[in-house]
Amino acid sequence: MTKYFLALGTLLLLLLSSGAYAQEETNYASFTAKLEQSDVRAGEAARILVQVKTEPKWHIYGFEQPEGPISTTIRIEEGPVKVSGKPIVPLGVKKFDPNFEMELVLYEGQAVFALPVTIDPAASGTITAKVIVNYQACTDGTCDIPKDVPLDLTIDVAPGEARADRLAAPTEIPAQPAGYVESTGEDAKGEKGAPTAAEDEFSQQFDKAKDSGLIPFMWLSFVAGLLALLTPCVFPMIPITVSFFSKTVEGERKTNYSGALFYCLGIVATFTALGLIATVAFGASGIQQLATNPWVNIALVLVFVALALSLFGLFEIAIPSSLLTKLSGASRAAGAVGPLLMGLTFSLTSFTCTVPIVGTILAGAAAGGSLLYPIMGMLAFSTAFALPFFFLALFPSTLKKLPKSGGWLSTVKIFMGFLELAAALKFLSNVDLVWQLGWLTKPVFLAIWAAIAFIAAFQLIGWLKLPTESEGKIGLARRAVGVVTLVLAGYCLAAIEGVRLGEMEAFLPPDPYPGRASASGGHGSIAWKTNWDEGKQIAAAEGKPIFINFTGVTCTNCRWMEKNMFTRPEVSAEINKYVPVELFTDRTTEADLANRGLQKELTKVVTLPVYVLATPDGKPIRIFQGSTRDADEFLKFLRSGTEGAVARN
Repeated sequence: MTKYFLALGTLLLLLLSSGAYAQEETNYASFTAKLEQSDVRAGEAARILVQVKTEPKWHIYGFEQPEGPISTTIRIEEGPVKVSGKPIVPLGVKKFDPNFEMELVLYEGQAVFALPVTIDPAASGTITAKVIVNYQACTDGTCDIPKDVPLDLTIDVAPGEARADRLAAPTEIPAQPAGYVESTGEDAKGEKGAPTAAEDEFSQQFDKAKDSGLIPFMWLSFVAGLLALLTPCVFPMIPITVSFFSKTVEGERKTNYSGALFYCLGIVATFTALGLIATVAFGASGIQQLATNPWVNIALVLVFVALALSLFGLFEIAIPSSLLTKLSGASRAAGAVGPLLMGLTFSLTSFTCTVPIVGTILAGAAAGGSLLYPIMGMLAFSTAFALPFFFLALFPSTLKKLPKSGGWLSTVKIFMGFLELAAALKFLSNVDLVWQLGWLTKPVFLAIWAAIAFIAAFQLIGWLKLPTESEGKIGLARRAVGVVTLVLAGYCLAAIEGVRLGEMEAFLPPDPYPGRASASGGHGSIAWKTNWDEGKQIAAAEGKPIFINFTGVTCTNCRWMEKNMFTRPEVSAEINKYVPVELFTDRTTEADLANRGLQKELTKVVTLPVYVLATPDGKPIRIFQGSTRDADEFLKFLRSGTEGAVARN
């Protein structure tokens, strides 16, 4: 609708300007032109520099913008000076324009564009060139009529033959004046001078919400908590939640509301307290470091294995009565402490996937130095994250109240024990990757998963009986689940030979294993460079921009992108237009520490994954933070860098 009002307004301005009353024309943007070279000969190439200066709050639009606004163009009338290439332009500001309801490139303040030209070989003496700039000036609420601005340029042609080193015009972006604006207002974030186009939209939304007040910030944090439920690390905790509460309600006659409540309080308290402590103690990277800490992952492996063995019936997990007496005395304390510990376990296991979201909230909230926003943001996030598990915690209670439950619940518990063993392998893989042991490569990981799935399937079908398993008839549903599990085991074996596992690829170790070559070319058949300096050297030699994949050996969302996004033919084709550089940042090696410093320098964020489009000399053009299921969104990001390179060349 805004577009139609804007068109009507433009038409009205045209009518008024041609009416009976004399109107004083106002130019909201002024232009000047000059030849960049101090001397030029006939037959040589040169560049005409066109400088724009806009009035405060006004801007002009970039070159080759989508249909809607008037894109800026520069042309030269027929004469002894001829255009020899596309204009070479700076990045400008890319943001949502309310006039045309789309994301556009804007120039406000001052900017300089370079137009490559050649001088007619027959030219001599003093020649003239008429440069014409077509543009439209707008504010965030209104637009002036489109205009042509003629700029007369006088050039003195030097005598002599054309020089061999002057037959091609320079291709670099021209130096910008002091008034050049890369980012303004809500688009600005981080250190002064960082390109607005390189800011992550997710982080910008948190900045905007924070600027709007505490309530909008908490609401966005709450929505982020709901989105975090879709990450892969959450799924292993669903059977753990059900199995734990099916065990704790045994013998009770009423629904365990208090247990469910304390379980969720454990999640909320852990996210809020641990996230806050990590931010205060280590900065925004604290949670990232915690998620990749090998000792934390070893502890999680032990917890998962212990829970699995308990579900198999080898022993019962019970809190010592002496401890219960000290905490609150009797059964009430047992009901509180157990769920609280489970909530803490859940929070720790989910950090691998939720750290990009949690880190964004904490980094943005703590930027102003106040602890109020980190506390309230994490409270809102963890509350949304815990709500579904409150109902999951109630569900086993309802199951236990159903009549004639029989031995099927025992079968469910045993099967969930196998699931917990499979989940434990993921955290053991994190330890292997951080310490670079090289034991749990992708084929080994899949082989162990296949073995667990085969044993679980044999148990369900009845070919294998555990000593603690209750007697009973094996029903059709149990056999059907067993057959499905058997098929999954076969898929794991097939995946060793290259068959894709879809969403489950996110749980697997990187392939190739960090530091080892891969005959398949890596994810998406992309020839990755693993050294930043090498990548810049190649980019400078080939004149290509750089695509940086800041990743981590334990980053689940990184694996998802590498296995499900980078492998798409259209995506890998776009990445291969760059010099692709893959940099790991989550280990304690000298290389990872250097890569982590580079990531913070280029992006101002420390969470993973982060993708950067950079110029051949390493300056950031655009940044994409986090994972996405939207291939079109990621392709748009990738193409924005190569289109910019075309414009600059």
